[in-house]
Amino acid sequence: MIAVESFKKFRIIDLVIILTLAAIWSLLTLIINKAFDPQYSYILSLLLVTFSMSFIAYLVRKAGSATIFYILCGLFTYNINNFGVVGANKLIIFVISGVVFELFFLIFKLEVKNIQIDVIIGTAISAAVIPVTIVFLLSFDLALSMVQSLVNLILLSFLVGLLGAVISFIIWYNLKTSKLVLKYEYRH
Repeated sequence: MIAVESFKKFRIIDLVIILTLAAIWSLLTLIINKAFDPQYSYILSLLLVTFSMSFIAYLVRKAGSATIFYILCGLFTYNINNFGVVGANKLIIFVISGVVFELFFLIFKLEVKNIQIDVIIGTAISAAVIPVTIVFLLSFDLALSMVQSLVNLILLSFLVGLLGAVISFIIWYNLKTSKLVLKYEYRH
């Protein structure tokens, strides 16, 4: 069943938060991309983007917020080769990953003892979709020729996404009753 309560109008503050986290991620990605090898750059960028996206899901709690975040991240890092692709392909990858998260988030409302499993698993699955999308955008034949490597990259991305989501949840769990968050949530 789709969570109808997730379909709310965005407030200006929601968009400012999404924009700010996307800008911070983009800046960190630029630094990471210059400081590390491509493999480490991919892992660290993925960890930070999944952390930020799931934190937005916890804080904003509106359908479309993750996809907007991913689109902004793709636009801000349009020419940075942190995921092995640049330009329009990066936007496509981020949009697909965002939509996968949104579908999981809207359809599977799973919560166990205040732990939002839907956000954690949705984040991990959306991270796992990234290498699949990259390979299929580059070449279908390439995807078929490197099935084992692709499976390993999917598993790595899933685990990195899971780690980012869990870290985000732990931080969110400790911040959700802070004055700043409560003021944001009850602001009209």
